[in-house]
Amino acid sequence: MKASLKISQLESKITDLQFQKQRLLEEGQKEIALIISNLDLASLDDKVLVGGLQFLKYKVSTKDPLVEEWRSAGERFLRQKKNLKSQQPFTGDSYPQPIPQQTQKSPQSREQKNETQKTS
Repeated sequence: MKASLKISQLESKITDLQFQKQRLLEEGQKEIALIISNLDLASLDDKVLVGGLQFLKYKVSTKDPLVEEWRSAGERFLRQKKNLKSQQPFTGDSYPQPIPQQTQKSPQSREQKNETQKTS
């Protein structure tokens, strides 16, 4: 009798964990969709996006050192997103606010600097 009760409890626990796993997978998919939207990647051609994801998968599978740089950039982005989310008051809007992108100045080449100086 005790064994069947224990089996029943374990089966219930397995069912609960499977449900929890499914819920977390769905939340992860929604998060990825929001990130794609926030980074304005949804406007890319599907073939380009899929090709980029295949390239990413290849780089991860070959343990390319570039992946660690990508991981660090992703951690910074997600940390920034989390900080912005915690600072924003709840407005009743179920859609997250877009995250402002950091812009980086591209360094001018010497030729460009010389041209700028010549025309000044």
